[in-house]
Amino acid sequence: MALHRINRALLQTFVPLNSLSAERLDYLLEGQQVETLQPGTELCRRSESDGYTIYLLSGTVRFENETGVTHSLDASDPEASHAVAPEQPRLWTVKAATPVNVLRFESKRLDRVLAWDQSTDTLEKALAALQPGESSEWITRLLQSRLFYRLPPANVVELFKKLQPEAVVRGQHVIRQGEQAESCYIIKEGIAEVSIPGNTGPVTLAVLEKGQYFGEEGLLIEGTRNADVIMNTDGVLMRLDKADFDVMLKAPSLALIEFGAAMAQVEAGRAQWLDVRLGDEQERGMLKGAVGLPLQSLRAKSRLLPKDRRYVVYCDTGRRSAAAAFLLGVMGYDTQILEGGLWSLMRAERDRYLVRD
Repeated sequence: MALHRINRALLQTFVPLNSLSAERLDYLLEGQQVETLQPGTELCRRSESDGYTIYLLSGTVRFENETGVTHSLDASDPEASHAVAPEQPRLWTVKAATPVNVLRFESKRLDRVLAWDQSTDTLEKALAALQPGESSEWITRLLQSRLFYRLPPANVVELFKKLQPEAVVRGQHVIRQGEQAESCYIIKEGIAEVSIPGNTGPVTLAVLEKGQYFGEEGLLIEGTRNADVIMNTDGVLMRLDKADFDVMLKAPSLALIEFGAAMAQVEAGRAQWLDVRLGDEQERGMLKGAVGLPLQSLRAKSRLLPKDRRYVVYCDTGRRSAAAAFLLGVMGYDTQILEGGLWSLMRAERDRYLVRD
């Protein structure tokens, strides 16, 4: 099976991909590649529920049902603008009759993107109604970010009801490095600067404007702040406290998987282990085939992780892997969390699957 880059213009001929905004389409396509399959290769099998939506880009495929009835579909046929055998469980076994190019999306991811894209206008109006008479520019920009992409749109309205406005003034320290993280913030009005101490003074990491957010990383790792955030102007921040963050944003965004199911995915080549513990911890044993990338290095080095695969993220207990999975999800990665972490493994599983360099 060969893999090739996607011709994005071609995707505008497929339903419902042709309805997606540019931002949502870019998010959906991150990490995707075109598969080239040879004649006789199965695209999908009758009675199986594989959780994927498949589009035929070129070539001809052959369908067969339980009674032996067959028919063909060529990429030039009008019906090929829709997904191949979309029902789950599958009603047809589909094989390549000629060399074919296909694009395969995880169905849940596609559904989330479609739900967001088709409900954005309604969602903006619902959120604006929570603050009658005020500008909703910050809401529009925030909804274009990826912070909420893993949440059902309806959940976002409830989350917004938990936000607490705070007036801030120029020069105010909103967050100080080393403090315990208790809240995260969305900028409703104003400009904030993120910095860390340097040898000759503060080093600016980012300048944030309305609709952008900060402080979530400290909540994810349940630790102290790793930077200062100071207001460059007067403004208004919308605060989300840790308890609400955990229940309404973090938990619904994460997908747990138990060890046996995760191992089956890894052994079938459908997923990759990702160890987010410290290097010293990893030296004492990692799961076979795992990529090691400590949580604190994740933002800086996530670009080293290819986006064309799923990652099962693990640590000792699941706490750090939950933080890593959330951050990666915002960046467009497909992630699951090993439920309970390595401490959940039985002794026999540890002996069999944990290896040292």
